[in-house]
Amino acid sequence: MKAIILAGGAGTRMRPLTYAVPKPLFPVAGKPLLDYVIDNLLLCRQINEIYVGVSHRREVIENYLHHTPRKVPVHAINTLSWETAGDLKTILFEKEVGEPVVVAYGDNLTDLDVNGLVSFHEKNNSLATLSLIKVPKQDLQRLSSVKLDGDKVVDFIEKPAAGKEFSDYSSVGCYCLDPKMFDCIPFKKTKMEFDVFPRLAKENKLFGWKAKQSYWMDVGTIDAYKQAEKFMADKESN
Repeated sequence: MKAIILAGGAGTRMRPLTYAVPKPLFPVAGKPLLDYVIDNLLLCRQINEIYVGVSHRREVIENYLHHTPRKVPVHAINTLSWETAGDLKTILFEKEVGEPVVVAYGDNLTDLDVNGLVSFHEKNNSLATLSLIKVPKQDLQRLSSVKLDGDKVVDFIEKPAAGKEFSDYSSVGCYCLDPKMFDCIPFKKTKMEFDVFPRLAKENKLFGWKAKQSYWMDVGTIDAYKQAEKFMADKESN
């Protein structure tokens, strides 16, 4: 099984910090953000190779990965900053991936149980399985709202307007995909959350796994980065 980390953003919301250091290499409690994502993925015993999709400063990230070898190969793959769907499709096409993949977003800091996600995905023989967590209602408008019928996702809306939320379950940027659905991903600049997941939900082809994790943070802004730094530093000191 392959894992794909989508880290193609320019980190504009974190400027001026990203003028000097690519966002995936920002240190959080002394450890690059990318390392947290990789290390958590490698807790899944089935993952045997990782592709990191990057659109900015690829040579810096590639050099870092070269000097920090892992127990499985980890490669930096150039993408076009075509959002989650476009960059994912680019990697799947370029590497000719023909097996299930776990996709993780490179700016999410979490200890989500990837083994649990993969096991759930395989048990249901599904085309796509989203990791879901409950979030406060006020956070749904910057994330997503996912409506479930048992384990099936029957509706999905990204960044819902106030009052349009389906439920307090939200997709948290880690999902498992079967190769049978790769053709559903368009080769253009668009997001899985806008163009693919809502369509799969309406076609009754999308599952939702209620994730097991003790923390999840979207490290997409300077304020969020400061919070993540404090959280992980406190965690390491305890």
